[in-house]
Amino acid sequence: MFRKLKIKMLSITFGALLVIVIGVKILDNSKGINTLKGVLFEIDQELVTAVILQPHVLQGEQIELKKEGDQWRVLFKGKNYNGDATLITGLINQVNGLKPLRLAARDKDRWEKFELTDSLASEVILMGKEGELARLFIGKFSYQVPKQQMVNQNPYMRQQGTMTTYVRNGDDQEVYAVEGFLGSSINRDAAAFRNKQLVKVNQTDIHKITFEYPADSSFTMVKNENVWMNDGVKLDSTSVANYLSGITSLNGTSFIDDQPQPFTHRVKIQFGQSKVVEIQAKLEEADAIMTTTQNPGSVFKENKDRNFKKLFISKQSLMK
Repeated sequence: MFRKLKIKMLSITFGALLVIVIGVKILDNSKGINTLKGVLFEIDQELVTAVILQPHVLQGEQIELKKEGDQWRVLFKGKNYNGDATLITGLINQVNGLKPLRLAARDKDRWEKFELTDSLASEVILMGKEGELARLFIGKFSYQVPKQQMVNQNPYMRQQGTMTTYVRNGDDQEVYAVEGFLGSSINRDAAAFRNKQLVKVNQTDIHKITFEYPADSSFTMVKNENVWMNDGVKLDSTSVANYLSGITSLNGTSFIDDQPQPFTHRVKIQFGQSKVVEIQAKLEEADAIMTTTQNPGSVFKENKDRNFKKLFISKQSLMK
């Protein structure tokens, strides 16, 4: 008898608790507390054929990043450039599968506070063959200093703070906080997404370099059984090694659209079986204008002390 009564009381108690839990759940849903998503969107990256960017910094102008085979192109103001594939795929990975930290706002009345109105936000659209796959608006960024760091000013005891970016997904009105400084990857000009490669070769594969200069300063260096020579004269191995290690991976900085004619300096680097990369240059006061066959269509203009000085050296600098 007592056991039956105890079971009955437990059943009543469990039922009452269940009613309370369901009631709280319904109340929370009505207040929007349970609207936090696991991810904002997550799509198969292989389906992405283009990315359309509208960075806030460009005030309404769009950049299109378009995939053509295995290559990415940057389309901007009617012009078409080589894209940085690593940078662009990294950008796609960064916005795809974003996990919200918390719900920051539920309606559009607070968009302006988080810089997520159409005029304040930066916009990213992932496109596929059939059209739009996903759209993300990127707004305000905030940084919170760790509480321990504010108390302890010892520079050797510093901890990393919390970086937060506020975003909204497509046509949704909700504003979410996500981790990281997302705007730094999006809010940029078109040049930031272009391929900046000037030279990329494996040092051990290089076997001949030809330097073409004005006047009588041209020369050629050839690798013969692991010994570098010029006109039968052995070059200094340390100087050659330093030169080669300094040119195997070079990126340009600033682009220009106009290609000067004629170029006055050329370096031809032969590597592998029959591969050649040719860099052409022309000096304009403190600057050097350069092109490379490894990045057709790109013209760089930068201080001559940067890449020009590394590539275009004198024969004397390689002698003992």
